[in-house]
Amino acid sequence: MSSVNKPGGNYLPVIIHGGIAYVSGQLPRRGEDLLYAGKVGAGVDIESAQEAAALCADLCISAINQATGGEDKIVQVLQLVGYIASAPGFTRQSQVMNGASDRLIERLGDRGRHTRTSVGVAELPRGAPVELNMMAAVRA
Repeated sequence: MSSVNKPGGNYLPVIIHGGIAYVSGQLPRRGEDLLYAGKVGAGVDIESAQEAAALCADLCISAINQATGGEDKIVQVLQLVGYIASAPGFTRQSQVMNGASDRLIERLGDRGRHTRTSVGVAELPRGAPVELNMMAAVRA
């Protein structure tokens, strides 16, 4: 299991409102150390990007766990949004996001099934190849 990373600015890692946990974007890092860097399709292969996305999914779950008191409080992951720093011409963002989706289902079973958006972007904070944010239904 991953620990929760401290936010890189003046924002909260999670806000829970109306039974929904809104998780801020998570980069593939441990503490201040970015574990993956670069653009997918130029320097970062799909397998590494999928590992980075899986780590980001773990961090999203960890953030919810810290806010709610445990993984058992997650009723259903509702939505996952992934931003993939993409080299020109790279169009396999959804394959990268499969790393995160598979991790959520592996950890949470049917509660980890979700809607998803995969977006290719030019750059991400700190040079990360992937950033994820998540919404999940939770119980108090």
